[in-house]
Amino acid sequence: MMFRYKNSKSVLGGIALVSAGALLLAACSGTADDSTDASTASSGSETVELNFATWLPTQDQWPEIVAAFEEENPGITINFNRDEDYAAFIGNLDNEILAGTTPDLFGVQVGASLDDYADFALDTSEYATDWLDMLNAAAVEQTTTSDGKAAAVPILMGGMEYFAYNKTLMEELDLSLPTDYESLVEVSQAARDAGYSPFAMGAADTWHDADFFVWLSNQFGEGGDIYKAAAGDIDWDSESLVAAAQRWQDLFTDGVFEDAATTVTTYPAARDDYFFARKAPFFPTGSWHVGAAFSTSPEIPGSAVEGDEIGFALMPTMGDTDAGVTSGVDFALAISADSSAEKQAAAAKFVKFMAVGTGQELWTATLQGFPVSEDVTVELGDDESELAHTSLALTVESLQDSQYARKLVSPGNDALENDLGIILQKIADGADPASELATLNN
Repeated sequence: MMFRYKNSKSVLGGIALVSAGALLLAACSGTADDSTDASTASSGSETVELNFATWLPTQDQWPEIVAAFEEENPGITINFNRDEDYAAFIGNLDNEILAGTTPDLFGVQVGASLDDYADFALDTSEYATDWLDMLNAAAVEQTTTSDGKAAAVPILMGGMEYFAYNKTLMEELDLSLPTDYESLVEVSQAARDAGYSPFAMGAADTWHDADFFVWLSNQFGEGGDIYKAAAGDIDWDSESLVAAAQRWQDLFTDGVFEDAATTVTTYPAARDDYFFARKAPFFPTGSWHVGAAFSTSPEIPGSAVEGDEIGFALMPTMGDTDAGVTSGVDFALAISADSSAEKQAAAAKFVKFMAVGTGQELWTATLQGFPVSEDVTVELGDDESELAHTSLALTVESLQDSQYARKLVSPGNDALENDLGIILQKIADGADPASELATLNN
């Protein structure tokens, strides 16, 4: 069986999924010339060491990726410095930049934060011109700043808002998947009555709060008002956004999210201490976590849910209109503008490896994200369960149908996502939605 998803209106563009054989990548993007516009790295006998600061790949995914890279590129080694929590990563990256020790390679997200780090990144025109056209054009556009600098190379695509669910536990508790807000409240209360937490939401993370709210806000009014507010074209306390913020607050007061959700991080707490600990049947997250539905997931073995059947679903519509998921570049790679020419050349090899080479194949095979390379497809083994196939097909199709961007772009306001997340935490804890949103107007 073969699935091909194409939708010219999609934020993501084309993503292909092939179902046959083992979980691996069917198409290889190795047709690109191995040369880069930068001078050849490690031409001598000495090893070039690169410092890579990031929050992704995960610790489970990294060893195979770096082993493959270093095998293909003898003479280049990478010191992998990873923070589990995105906020911690950003804090540490800021400190390194202030200290004048910007990592040779660093991960970056698109949206409001891209401009903030672009000044410290090497323009991709200096190292990626011979292969950048192999990437999804919409993705490349998202890694270009508001003033036109191509500051990073997109690596993975992803979207919000989904949730993983424990089908085995749901059957034990006689729970059904929610289809609207009313049934969402009902199934959450039923889980609570059975002694479990309901939806394990990592609301301590401002990035997750903001991502969730961007997705939610498009279901009110005509849709898309949040992007207008971010651009300064309408007020943040406009009717549709206040309505969305009220529904956000309802999720806490109506008991859909676990108690004290604003003190729980997405990773590792909501995932590990609630969902994988079998203390909550549901886990709100992004498209990158669909891999939990597969037998190859490295997160499941040894956890309390080992042996359970895990599925992946769309969060139900909670507003007036089904606006679909939000989508866009989930992870991009930047090269430090301050690194030596030798290190920049070596780093360029790694970025290419991750974008259109073996690294793209290995990483997307874990379903951490979806391919940014137009030449990469993902195969899912026939030995996987029907639920696994259904979960992945639903995820890919919903991403292809996406009409709204996951991240906000707000020139001159690089802290918008964090500021919005803090305000949403206050609203979750009982503050007035309209008054809190109005603080963003200036």
